[in-house]
Amino acid sequence: MILYQWNEKGYFSGQVEILDEAGPLPPNSTPIKPMKLTGKQVAQWSGDGWLKLSEVHAVIPDAQEVSKLYETAVQAKMDAAAIAARYDSIATAVSYAEEPAVPKFQNDGIAFRSWRSKVWAYAYEQLALVLAGGREQPTVEAFLLELPVLELPA
Repeated sequence: MILYQWNEKGYFSGQVEILDEAGPLPPNSTPIKPMKLTGKQVAQWSGDGWLKLSEVHAVIPDAQEVSKLYETAVQAKMDAAAIAARYDSIATAVSYAEEPAVPKFQNDGIAFRSWRSKVWAYAYEQLALVLAGGREQPTVEAFLLELPVLELPA
């Protein structure tokens, strides 16, 4: 399922795909797709639906808002991967890393923990480059595709 996300001020900030449609939605997301925009219009979430606003209403996000936007999407992607592997969240999956009672769960936990570390290291490195002007700001969707790939043991 595709979810559409907004920042702290309600402005559309991108989309993320989740695999478990029965699970909880990530914060600041909805399955309701924003309307088609033209020119410099922006979409803002009202709590019930999307509003179409002219550029006059749009506010350029500060560094904290940009970071939060990407961090929320990264966290949602990791949680979605854990849910797809039948865990409640990435936190739950990682909690098995030190539990030797069931080797499959422990091995999954170790793999998720390693992946989580690699993902956040990459994400923070790239966000720092974006905020410093060292690279162009990618879309959230493109950024998520750049992240390290999860490799679970067979």
